[in-house]
Amino acid sequence: MKALVQDRLGPPLDVVELREVPEPRPGPGQALVRMVAVGVHPGDFFFTQGLYPEAKQPRLPGQIVGNDGVGRVVETGGRPDLSPGALVTFSGAGLWAEQVVVDPAALTPLPDDYPIERAAQFMPAVTARDLLEASEVKPGQWLAVTAGHSLVSTLLIQMARRRGVRVAAIVRKRVEGRDLSALGAEAVIELSGLEVPLSQAVRAATGGESLSGVVDAVGGAVLTELLAALGFMGRAVIVGAYDTTPFQTNALRMLMENQVIRSYIYRYFFEAPTPGDAAWLKSVLDELADPATEVLIAGLRPLEDYRAALEETVHAPERGKQVLTF
Repeated sequence: MKALVQDRLGPPLDVVELREVPEPRPGPGQALVRMVAVGVHPGDFFFTQGLYPEAKQPRLPGQIVGNDGVGRVVETGGRPDLSPGALVTFSGAGLWAEQVVVDPAALTPLPDDYPIERAAQFMPAVTARDLLEASEVKPGQWLAVTAGHSLVSTLLIQMARRRGVRVAAIVRKRVEGRDLSALGAEAVIELSGLEVPLSQAVRAATGGESLSGVVDAVGGAVLTELLAALGFMGRAVIVGAYDTTPFQTNALRMLMENQVIRSYIYRYFFEAPTPGDAAWLKSVLDELADPATEVLIAGLRPLEDYRAALEETVHAPERGKQVLTF
């Protein structure tokens, strides 16, 4: 079968190649899934470079890459609510292949007519909902969201709008043809055009109100400035680190303002969903499938066209998600 494989650590464009590999054989209690589509996400790039914890390191050589996807069940692994042919979305390891063996507990069933390109965005949608809930921002309060043009951020902005949360979207540069205000951001702050400190620009955008929450994928000086604009009982959630330079804050202010800074890692990174997650996951997937939810997909490409998908993800992520099909 065909699969995308790496033999050494490095950026995906340097180390990932398409090759023929043996078909997997499920053991007792394992499911076999025929892949239909996979989304290309930043986490896949962290994986190929060996940036994840030890338990999630590539096993080299011959590591099949890819962490999230959608497929159809071939063998259920004994899970009673699944049947052959069922459409499922899931996270795991080594998913950029025509067939994969997986823990059946990881599989989230989907309606048979669920849009495939949206099903491939299961991980960003779960992440967006988790981040919004982790921020603990209430209706009428302000939440700052960095990397505003990313899929996670645009989904989060739309989820926040539906719940009455006011969003200040932070972007490196505005993208022609993309209007974050139309998605629900009440303020859009462009870093490349700032003439004042970001904290000052945020306060101007919020009418002087402090932020109740921050969801940050940038780090460094941007996070430092957003923490300066964070108010009483504010919550800052770190989900990425494009800038790895240290950020700063005032310990006494954090103490007196009862603020919290916490990290977020994808909830199914180490563990599979539990039966208790079913209702919550259904609500996330329903929101993701809603035609009123904008999910920017830049292209659906066959597996053989993987290099173009990787290049677009690296060089023009603001155009939308790349989806590889099987």
